[in-house]
Amino acid sequence: MLLPDRRRKISEMKGELIRSLDALSGEDIVCVGDRVTREILNAGLRPRIVVIDLKEKREVNPSTAYLLDGFLLLTARNPPGRLTREAWAKFARAVELCSNVSVALLIEGEEDLLGFPAMILSPPGWIFVYGQPDVGMVMVRVTENARKEALELLEDAFAPAIPDP
Repeated sequence: MLLPDRRRKISEMKGELIRSLDALSGEDIVCVGDRVTREILNAGLRPRIVVIDLKEKREVNPSTAYLLDGFLLLTARNPPGRLTREAWAKFARAVELCSNVSVALLIEGEEDLLGFPAMILSPPGWIFVYGQPDVGMVMVRVTENARKEALELLEDAFAPAIPDP
C-alpha cells in the first residue's frame, strides 16, 4: 500500500513534457492513463501497451475503449493507492505478448501506480508516457538508470507487502 506521506513524491513529474506528439513517431510506446492513450491513438500512433481504467480524474469515461480495435485485452484488479501482484503480473504478460500485437491492460480499480511496472518491466529504449494532471503528457525513456530510480521510489513509497498465507 502506498504510504500516505509519499504520495507527493510519487506525483512529481518524472520526465519531459511532450510538446508535440511527433516526438513519439517511430518509438515503442507504453501508455498509462486513459486520456494519454486516447490522445496518442487519435494522433495515429500505435502504442505497444496501454494501461487504462476507463476513468478520467476518477470519473467514468469509457470512450478510450472504442479506440482499442485490434488490441489484445488483458484485465487485472488494482485498488486505488495499491499496486497488486495481479496487476504487476498482467503487465509482465503484456510485455511478453506485445511483440506480435498491441496489448491493452484494463484495470478494475485504478491504473495510476502501474507506471512502476511500465518503467521497470518495459524493454530499454521504450518510451513510457503518462499524464501529469493539469500539466500535460510526460514521456520518460526507459533506461537502466530510469529503472533504478523507479525501483528506489517503489521501495521507499510502499509499505512492505504481507506475505500470502
